[in-house]
Amino acid sequence: MRLIDDLMGSHPLLEERPVKRILEPFGFQIHIETQDVPCEMDDPQGHEKFCANPQGFMDALSFSIPEGFTELDRFETEGGEIVMLAVQSITPLAHLLMLPVDSFPSISAIAAERRRQVEAEGWSAEHDDRYRDGQLADAAASYAGTAALTIRARGSDSSRRSTSQWPWPEHWWKPTTPRRDLEKAGALIAAELARMDRAEGMPS
Repeated sequence: MRLIDDLMGSHPLLEERPVKRILEPFGFQIHIETQDVPCEMDDPQGHEKFCANPQGFMDALSFSIPEGFTELDRFETEGGEIVMLAVQSITPLAHLLMLPVDSFPSISAIAAERRRQVEAEGWSAEHDDRYRDGQLADAAASYAGTAALTIRARGSDSSRRSTSQWPWPEHWWKPTTPRRDLEKAGALIAAELARMDRAEGMPS
């Protein structure tokens, strides 16, 4: 299983929001193709096959996937459409999400933290694009540096800050453990890389 498969399987809002709004903030370009579920009146044999084995029927369908894209999923919508979803990774975070989950548990944790930042904190691409002066990198450095201090001190004080780089109000500063702080730092680095790509005109 890839990290992105884990994300797709666990995302709490996947059924409530368009798939583009879920995946594009992570740096994926999306390609979608659809076919109607066979109608009992117009295609009784196809309808029977679909009802007998929906997943097998969908897997047997032929779709045209553009070069550079990887098929991610096939599923049925409530509106009676069969959807084929393919993605192309554009940003470093998206490339990481296409890696096997078992091989990179730490990367999976960073991806989960980035997902939390986007969904729980509202740190969308539009939000991140306002920070053009290195604030995301500064925030990442603050968390990473604090984690290093805590590790060196053998965990005696997880509230210390390594530098004065924290770019936002104090109530947003929430260090916990070195591991969680490094997960936050990694997610903020991914966000800054994606912001830089967008600023340079690269799709994200």
